[in-house]
Amino acid sequence: MVESNGGELDLNSLVIDLPAAHRADLSELGIEELDRGVCEDTFQNRGILRRSKLIWETVYTNDGTSSGLLKVRSADSTRERRIQSLSEKRPLLVTPTDNNSDYLTGKALLAEDSTEYLVPPWVLGATRKYLKEQAEGGPSSDKRQPVPLPHRCRQIKHDGIRCMLWASGRSVDDGLCRIHLRSLKSKTSDDIERAREKLTQAAPFAVDKLEELMEFAESEPVALKAATEILDRAGVRGGYEIDTTATLDVRPAAEVIAERLERLAVGAAAAAATLHEDGAKVIDAEVVIEETEERPAMTTKEEEE
Repeated sequence: MVESNGGELDLNSLVIDLPAAHRADLSELGIEELDRGVCEDTFQNRGILRRSKLIWETVYTNDGTSSGLLKVRSADSTRERRIQSLSEKRPLLVTPTDNNSDYLTGKALLAEDSTEYLVPPWVLGATRKYLKEQAEGGPSSDKRQPVPLPHRCRQIKHDGIRCMLWASGRSVDDGLCRIHLRSLKSKTSDDIERAREKLTQAAPFAVDKLEELMEFAESEPVALKAATEILDRAGVRGGYEIDTTATLDVRPAAEVIAERLERLAVGAAAAAATLHEDGAKVIDAEVVIEETEERPAMTTKEEEE
């Protein structure tokens, strides 16, 4: 009989299908064991197991209910389990004897017989799309990014074995799978500071590369882009400064109307003076309306009369 938060439990009523030799020695971590590799499911115990990089599972009773206990695998057992899982995927490895080898990609991946049941469908679809674009000579437009080629995740786990999941191949994913991409969100300030130090150390090399491209690049657009980047980083920027200041001149409506009437009066006086100088006279005239009806053609006799 063992005691847990839920009361006394009989070990015979627990489903612990993990051999004792594959369970971790929790006493070395300061965790009270109810049996070899079995402990209570508490927040404190989970925190210790998580920091120790150990894998645990919930212990259930024979009737399928949770017992409130955890069974913990040892690090060696977890590593052997991963190697066993990797043995099924060795046909996909570029070097089958290397546990951290890259996966086959491109045509070599599609040609492998075991690909259909070992590779996720999205990887096969992305690979076919990549090969199709390469056969057509690249992206259809200069503004389109090339289709990425999936590959094995580059992350090395704490047991020294590379992650066996697939990465999308996009540059923004940095060679990581979706699981390890999510873990980037929990990076500490120390990790960010180390990343900034790396960027600072790489800055001189980046400047040298820009200078090299500006002087020796065969493509004029590349050389122009490098020169522009250097000027931009130096604080010399091109373009025009735009002054967005707006000045509003609000005038009364009566003043505007008075100015318009004055201009009309001056124009009328000028027109009257011109008519007086030319001696122009206005003559009454009668409005003549032209007849538009067609008259019949005259005969020869009518023309002689």
